[in-house]
Amino acid sequence: MTGNEEKYLVYAICDELYGSPLLSVREVLEYQKPKFMPNMAKHFSGVVNVRGAIVGVVDLRTKFGSPADINRKTSMLLCDTETGPIAAVVDHVDCVVAFGDADLERKPPVQSKLDQSYLLGVAKMKEKLVTIIDLNKSLSEENLKVA
Repeated sequence: MTGNEEKYLVYAICDELYGSPLLSVREVLEYQKPKFMPNMAKHFSGVVNVRGAIVGVVDLRTKFGSPADINRKTSMLLCDTETGPIAAVVDHVDCVVAFGDADLERKPPVQSKLDQSYLLGVAKMKEKLVTIIDLNKSLSEENLKVA
């Protein structure tokens, strides 16, 4: 690995690959069914107990407009955010990969009605494209309020 490469955790949401800086994910957890909490945004699934700590759960699949089917590969990415730990539900974790500057196009020209401040870029991984997002920003209190 050269000095201009960074490691990313690559995971799937529906048929799309996403990646986040590896250091932004505290750990990958096996999926556990969240306890329902009333009057929450549709992408907020509830809370889970992670070694004695109550952690909010955000379903990134619902947040990004994808189906939210649970299977044996469904995982949770435990992240530390400004408001505390949050578990993000993804379809499955794929791999850890190092992307260099040549592999990553930062801030591609995309148009959206929603806030895209958490979009870091798009990386090339073999023949596939990986959308690189900042999990901390996508799980921030401000972005979680967007229904």
